[in-house]
Amino acid sequence: MTDGAVMPSERLLALVTEPGSLRLWDTEFVSGDPLDFPGYRSQLAEAAGRAGITEAVVTGLARIGGRELAVVAGEFAFLAGTMGVAAGERVVRAFVRAADLGLPVLGLPISGGTRMQEGTVAFVQMATVAAAVQRFRDRGLPYVAYLRGPTTGGVLASWGALAHVTFAEPGALIGMTGPRVMEQLTGQPFPVGWQRAENLLAHGLVDAVVPAAELADAVARVLAVTSTPAAPWAE
Repeated sequence: MTDGAVMPSERLLALVTEPGSLRLWDTEFVSGDPLDFPGYRSQLAEAAGRAGITEAVVTGLARIGGRELAVVAGEFAFLAGTMGVAAGERVVRAFVRAADLGLPVLGLPISGGTRMQEGTVAFVQMATVAAAVQRFRDRGLPYVAYLRGPTTGGVLASWGALAHVTFAEPGALIGMTGPRVMEQLTGQPFPVGWQRAENLLAHGLVDAVVPAAELADAVARVLAVTSTPAAPWAE
């Protein structure tokens, strides 16, 4: 679902993970107002009411195909899924906890980028998150990402584009800078479809374009060849 028809994180997680298996982490981490940015506190309250959650990222423990894994899901209804300090902290802690538990990670990013209302401290989270992902990868554990539309800016750079296996939602807009901004910067129209999932697949930047309804099976197949068996081998 793209271009206005964005699936909420709660619905996507319910679709992808086994029923009743999701256990949320770090819900106490919520955004502050480090710059005393005009109107930001009211924006946060409105975003929480609209999205039904307290931050732009949801993390937790779940199961897919009988295997436990950590999940990190963006929520576009919360300020366009932008990553501030608290959202970045949730992502970092999810990768750290997954590494400690020896679990794979499924990332479900969707975002307009880094949260401008928090300024430099939000941008610094890009490096912190990327370092946490790299430390997780150094443990030899699998990371699968599913890029949804849109996945842009600092979220793409810090944890969206660093997976071992990268799936994408059909038609998803994926890129560091969106086409409207690029047109404003260059004064030239952006090529149609250039930043869409299908074009990235054609150029080897994603491994497959997968509808959300088929994502659980796709992730289960990846984990079957990258993780320890979910149960002892039957004779």
